[in-house]
Amino acid sequence: MKWVLWPFSLLYGLITSLRNYAYDKGVKKVYRSSIYTINIGNLTVGGTGKTPHIEYLVRLLNSHFQVAILSRGYGRKTKGFGQASNSSTANEIGDEPLQLYGKFGDKVPVYVCEKRAQGLQEIELRTPDTQIILLDDAFQHRAILPNLNLLLTDYGRLFYNDHILPMGLLRESKQGAKRANAVIVTKCPELTKEDKSQIIKEIHRYTQPNTPIFFSTFDYALPIPYFDSNPHLEYNSTCWLVSGIAQPRTFEQAASDFFTLKGHSAMGDHHAFTEEEVRKWAKISEDNPILTTEKDWVKIKPILVKLSFMKPQFYYWPVQVKFDTNDFDNFILTEVKQRILV
Repeated sequence: MKWVLWPFSLLYGLITSLRNYAYDKGVKKVYRSSIYTINIGNLTVGGTGKTPHIEYLVRLLNSHFQVAILSRGYGRKTKGFGQASNSSTANEIGDEPLQLYGKFGDKVPVYVCEKRAQGLQEIELRTPDTQIILLDDAFQHRAILPNLNLLLTDYGRLFYNDHILPMGLLRESKQGAKRANAVIVTKCPELTKEDKSQIIKEIHRYTQPNTPIFFSTFDYALPIPYFDSNPHLEYNSTCWLVSGIAQPRTFEQAASDFFTLKGHSAMGDHHAFTEEEVRKWAKISEDNPILTTEKDWVKIKPILVKLSFMKPQFYYWPVQVKFDTNDFDNFILTEVKQRILV
């Protein structure tokens, strides 16, 4: 079936290439903020781990600089520029910005705007003391020019093995990797030097010469319960999974390494959960713990509150990014300090 879709991929690739050419040649206007911007994006459709990597960058940079986050706010039912607050919902700002605000909102402002150039200009006006803006998923948003472009590629579906939509999952040609100032291979298992060398060799076929390549993995903590008084979910427990993410198989595979899985209710990415679904999970899970992702938790928890849900079944699974060496930290801090502290 993939080859049946090849003509459509060819057409899609032609359209995106012409669009990129227009930006590269100055036919279309590009905005560069007066504030230092770091983009965290990908070439594929969803699921490369952008949000955990943004969290990693916040933790790395926030003790040194005034940091803000700007996201499109995918899945929200509002438009225009907005700032996350204690009263914000996923419908207003999107699930990923709400997750980020829940962790960093007291220290790092989180903004949403589908037109990133407009969003950057609003931040410049409102908080001119901001030193760094982290851009969520703006690799294809060519209307802005970041100072640093970080390209993420999932180890399980490396971009150089993929095809353009709809034949594959690429949003544009692999040649788009040339815009990357660094590439991060995410969700890696333990890799040998030979494994890394081969991946670096393949990636460098599409990037600029000497573009640094880094390798990261996910570090899972103990799941956290809905009720603070309940104990953490112990490993090897039997549980039911619930997710509304781009790569549910990755979540399921990771969970199967730590828990005995009773089942998995896998919804589409950015799924809008309902009260009926919560009741259904409580029934089909047969009183086993129900485990979900942090991204989904910000939408499920308000439903549990609304229902005054008393069963101590629900847990979410925190995840953090971990790099194999300190090279990425050194790269980011060196780049940023050279530009900001001059």
